[in-house]
Amino acid sequence: MNLNEATNLHPSEPVSLHEKHDFLGCHDCGVLHAVARDSGRPHDEAGEETLQAYQDFIAAHSGHRLMGFSRCNREVHADRPLWDPMATISFEVTDGQAHHLVRAARSSIDEPRAYRFTRGALVVQSSAVDIDDRDVRRGLDRELYPHVLRPTQLDRFVSVLHMVVSRINPDELAIAFDAVDDPAVSVAPMPDATSQELLAQCQEIFDPWEFSRVSSFVHKNCDEYGVLALRVHRLLSPLTA
Repeated sequence: MNLNEATNLHPSEPVSLHEKHDFLGCHDCGVLHAVARDSGRPHDEAGEETLQAYQDFIAAHSGHRLMGFSRCNREVHADRPLWDPMATISFEVTDGQAHHLVRAARSSIDEPRAYRFTRGALVVQSSAVDIDDRDVRRGLDRELYPHVLRPTQLDRFVSVLHMVVSRINPDELAIAFDAVDDPAVSVAPMPDATSQELLAQCQEIFDPWEFSRVSSFVHKNCDEYGVLALRVHRLLSPLTA
């Protein structure tokens, strides 16, 4: 992407830092700015300020080695929840020739984030899958209401659930969306093979009438919005060259 192309790009939507895709970078100064363009909407003060900041960046680096950059993936490393305005956020971009690690941080809440880049990458060191025990226990209790499961049955169900989930390969899951507060956590539906294995194990835990209700509970809660949704935790490490 050359400078003329970069100045004519639309910003990605939504325009949160987590979602911005296209940047203009200065190789002389090691800084980036998200690409912006006039939205065309009347009285768009925020858009006008964003565009002015982008134009100021271009003017300040006139004569420098400017180049377009694009996000390599959606992976993000943050030292605080994304909604925290003081979070320092790292992600990976490329200029078409090499990969670079971007560090976006601000010195105070009144200042905009400054984007600085260096050669490097955001590496996924490991991944793990878990599930929320408390939501599962509450959900199963509600499913069988007004009947009450014995504590030993609930404990055995949760134990079996953890066993079948531990066999899942995180890389094979169909990620539905990322957690709002933690960019290193994604949510995925439970695979059919896992839910079938869970139910097969449950036949030894519950009476026939109970198993019917438990089976209904499992089938209703395996998607990404159910209490059996899987949380995929990735350990990300920013590595510089």
